[in-house]
Amino acid sequence: MKLATKTLCLVLGAWMLTGCSLHPLGIDDDEWASMSQTEQLQAYEKQAELDKVRAEAQARERQAQAEAEARKYEAMAAMRRNAQYGDIVQCVLDPLDVRFGGDWKASKPQVFDLVRGEERDLRLQDLKERYSTTAQVRFAESGLEVALCRDDYYASSQGCTRLLGTSRDFHRGVRQTVSIDRFMQGTLRCDLKPIGRQRY
Repeated sequence: MKLATKTLCLVLGAWMLTGCSLHPLGIDDDEWASMSQTEQLQAYEKQAELDKVRAEAQARERQAQAEAEARKYEAMAAMRRNAQYGDIVQCVLDPLDVRFGGDWKASKPQVFDLVRGEERDLRLQDLKERYSTTAQVRFAESGLEVALCRDDYYASSQGCTRLLGTSRDFHRGVRQTVSIDRFMQGTLRCDLKPIGRQRY
């Protein structure tokens, strides 16, 4: 077997294992049938080059995202270390019912605190720990809003509930019944975390 034929077989085998279409570069069946073996090999090699470039670009993108997340985490950690009164809100979500599948179930109370501008996931579990799902919580940089949202691709503008208040409201403590359609319902209570000599 000639070297070119061996190479063609190896490239073809690798191409088919990746689950891609049979012909590289989007070449249709008629055009492929009219191509010589050398032209087909060149097409596979060109496709392999394009796949390599794409994979490298995706790797760079993942690296950039990881670095951005690390910078964001570091910024939040620094803000938490240097926080002043009003920069951190502490919240309790209790009682809480979450819809798992088609059934509403009483769920574990949730306690969390957030720095201004922070956004993170909140794991929700039923009381027997048989089911779990994820919500997303965030504290606006303004310090005047705590949002609780569905964390899935079905979420829309109706996929969030917002607790709004002035600085004085959050100082005194804000309480609100929250409901996200077909996802969760309960009571959310939030106030500002005491820092240093600041007291209620």
